[in-house]
Amino acid sequence: MIKAAHVSYQIGNKSILQNVDFSLNENDFLLIFGPNGAGKSTILKLMAGILTTKQGGIFIGRKNILLCSKKELATHVAYLPQFDEFNLPMLVKDILLSGRYPYGSLFKKYSRRDYELFDKTVERFELADFVDRNMLTLSGGERKKVLLASAFIQDVPLILLDEPLNFLDPSSAIQVVKMLKEMHEQGKTILLVSHLIQYFFPIANKMLALKNGQTQYFGEKRFSASLFHDIYQVSVKRLMIDSKEIIYIHE
Repeated sequence: MIKAAHVSYQIGNKSILQNVDFSLNENDFLLIFGPNGAGKSTILKLMAGILTTKQGGIFIGRKNILLCSKKELATHVAYLPQFDEFNLPMLVKDILLSGRYPYGSLFKKYSRRDYELFDKTVERFELADFVDRNMLTLSGGERKKVLLASAFIQDVPLILLDEPLNFLDPSSAIQVVKMLKEMHEQGKTILLVSHLIQYFFPIANKMLALKNGQTQYFGEKRFSASLFHDIYQVSVKRLMIDSKEIIYIHE
């Protein structure tokens, strides 16, 4: 479905990514993890078309995304940045309806289908009390819910998320995790960056570990205490309780 082929990226003389190579199939859930500065956010921005590289390429199907217009790419990929990157003073309803932009034209009003999806999204994400509010007046958890809803209304197969649980209280974090799990179960392909592996490791089916811009592991999800220790320099344990996988940091 989407592939990073020998991707490298640098800023000036500083190397950010070095020969990163992986591919995802439809309905995969990829967890990307690694220490700060590992290149995690950079690979997301490359896949979203926000950054470009001359070394290697990102492909959707067999097409390099550099050959896609921004509007075409937006019919394939939704990108949700970190919480503190979103500071636009827009109304929630405008954020949601903007997700339908790739399917119309500059001079075309929103269609009946657009408004049907809008109503369905507002109901599903319980946003009726927020649609007329400015995004900057919402809490962190509320903003995350709106951004997830915007990806839902955009109706694309691939969703990219960068640290979606940043600044969230435990209740809001659990709610976001449940939403992502439901979206994955409904067929979405999810590529997610997070330090909080305890939340996402149990629901991912593939994982990519990065360190110093290089791939330490890519493949089917597997628990490896030595890999986590190499990445984070901490001891990570796993428990199985009533068929539920629990990952935790062991002091």
